[in-house]
Amino acid sequence: MWSVLNENPTREKIILLLKKRGPLAIDELSRELSITSMGIRQHLLSLERRGLLEYITKRQGIGRPAFLYKLTKKADALFPKEYDKFIVNLFRDIEKNDGREKIEEILRWRKSRLIKETKEALADKKSIHDRLHGLKDILEADGYLAELSESNTHFTLKLFNCPIFKLASEFKEVCRYDLQILKELIGKELSREECIADGNPSCTYKIPQNILRT
Repeated sequence: MWSVLNENPTREKIILLLKKRGPLAIDELSRELSITSMGIRQHLLSLERRGLLEYITKRQGIGRPAFLYKLTKKADALFPKEYDKFIVNLFRDIEKNDGREKIEEILRWRKSRLIKETKEALADKKSIHDRLHGLKDILEADGYLAELSESNTHFTLKLFNCPIFKLASEFKEVCRYDLQILKELIGKELSREECIADGNPSCTYKIPQNILRT
């Protein structure tokens, strides 16, 4: 059996069964897996505590409603996704049919949207210290694994994970536009010292303490 949890085989079976069949009641899971209802309950409780399961109620005539267990969005993330492959192939198709300039246009749209959204999120951050910490939190939420340090002369922002690494490796414009976005958000004196797409362990940005906001 393909492993999604890498641990208890019964819980893996429960997840795979719910993925294939949709919401099921405890007695249905018990019959399918040949396990007592009490045993099923224990496994469901463990999965529910991890945020992998939730239940819904379903009325069926007279009497108490039935409780049906289903997978959460967090559980769905356990299954393989090919978003990287999809977006890279999509960009290749766009380049082939509409040219490289169309890629630039798409990235300009993305730049405008991200700047607008991030500026709104940082609107109450007045100092460079607060703005950078707010930006770090936003990047962390987007999967960038950010680290921010400070010296007497400058801040250093390091991003140890790039969620769009495969795209940026093939379409270098992505990294160029990301730098433009950060400069517009923080200041023109912000500089990039290293880039993951160039084989470095992190995308490293240096920001002077006295940086002038744009």
